[in-house]
Amino acid sequence: MATWRLSARRVLFGAGLALTAIELAMFGIADAGGALALSGRISGVIFLVAALTEISAIIAFRDLLGQRPAKYSSLLVLTGVLISLTMNLTLLALQLDSRSYTNLLWVWVALFPWSCWALWQIHRSGVWGALPHTKGIAIGAVATSLLAVVNFTYTQIYQPYSSPALVTATAEFGKAITLKEGGATAVSLRLRTKNTGKVGVYILGSLYQVAGQKASFSTHHRTLQEWKNDLRTRELSLYTRRGTRDVVAQGAFIGEGGSLEPGAEIVTERVIQFPSDSRYDVIGATGEVVFLRKDRGAIAGVNETSPRHSPPTGTLVVERKARIYQSTAVLEFTRAPQYASVWWITQGDAAESAWSYLAASIAPEGGESELRLRLSSETEVRRIEDRYGLGWSFIGYADKTLKELMDQNGS
Repeated sequence: MATWRLSARRVLFGAGLALTAIELAMFGIADAGGALALSGRISGVIFLVAALTEISAIIAFRDLLGQRPAKYSSLLVLTGVLISLTMNLTLLALQLDSRSYTNLLWVWVALFPWSCWALWQIHRSGVWGALPHTKGIAIGAVATSLLAVVNFTYTQIYQPYSSPALVTATAEFGKAITLKEGGATAVSLRLRTKNTGKVGVYILGSLYQVAGQKASFSTHHRTLQEWKNDLRTRELSLYTRRGTRDVVAQGAFIGEGGSLEPGAEIVTERVIQFPSDSRYDVIGATGEVVFLRKDRGAIAGVNETSPRHSPPTGTLVVERKARIYQSTAVLEFTRAPQYASVWWITQGDAAESAWSYLAASIAPEGGESELRLRLSSETEVRRIEDRYGLGWSFIGYADKTLKELMDQNGS
């Protein structure tokens, strides 16, 4: 019976080392050539070196079972067990931090207690006395493991978050001309989007809106009651009653799924037309861009669904969705698949009052429900969005009088 138990322990010990070697090689091969950032590729090389160390530990373990083991076989076995302990503890921590389930979770769940058991077996075997300079080696192994954890945490978690992603978007009107045919006025609109940060981004969605406004001017002071009525517009004028803004044109101005590297700029031109007798005094433009950091994940195209219309509210919704691939294999295997969704939402039954806006979220497949994430706190939603660098860039409302734009023709 004792022989059977001894054989079972030896098989279990060797199997744990072999599974750890496969685990490390899997991460190393994937990240050494496929990680998004240089730090991730360096980590991939470190994983490959650790996998080779595990293989050496397996060979050393077989050597220890012989009659005349080599001098450093015990040290290699101890190193292999410590690497397994450190690696699987880190993976468990990442899995808990992601708060999601993956099929490989059971691998770390199995290998972490195995590492503790294996370390206890080494301790019981009295191998410490056979190691040269035992105390120094033990301290060195622990210090190396701690440094590996600190390096991994810095390169995979802290460093990607230390550089903010910055995207600026502006709108500028050009000349306004009256077309000879059709009695229409045409105004050119130039939209600029520039990556002013140090991190590349993916464009998930964009929206511009141009509106015309009619103003009613009076030489008499307006009453306080009239001001109160204008409070909903968040803009008060003593001599001018702000009229409603008619939405003249709106739409996307950047292709979804494209990338914008640091320093790169996209310039889009649009020509806006409306009747010359519309009596618009002021024309204004606004917009927004939704983006995702490239160093925290990759996307491969954006899928668009058919527009959905809600007759009771007059809301029209167009959804675009993209699968996010993690920046490293370690994160890919410790986080459930996530999807970035952007909705173009238009409200209002009449075309001239159909104001739009963009909404976005990141959630697992099937985790969205009518523009909202699965039941979770606002803090959790914000944490997920920050993890992948979901961000917005807004264009402040650029108002110009039509007379000013017309006068540019003579300048």
